[in-house]
Amino acid sequence: MKIKASNGKTYDVSSAPPGGEHVVRLGSDVVGGFIIEPETNKITKTTDAAGKKLLDEIADKFVDEGGGPVGIA
Repeated sequence: MKIKASNGKTYDVSSAPPGGEHVVRLGSDVVGGFIIEPETNKITKTTDAAGKKLLDEIADKFVDEGGGPVGIA
C-alpha cells in the first residue's frame, strides 16, 4: 500500500499477517518497519532518513486506510 507522509514523500508499506512486520520502503530502499499491535505501533527498525516519529505517522495512516489487521482501527 502506498502512504503519503507529511514530508511529501510516498512510501510503500508491505502487507504482513497479524503480528508480522510491515516493511516501509522509499523507492527500492528499506527505511524502516513496524508491527501493528492493539494499543500501539511497535517500530522494529529505522534509518536516519526515517525516524521513529515518521514511521509512527506512516503506521497510523496505514491503519486508517485499511491496512491493519481485522479488529484494529
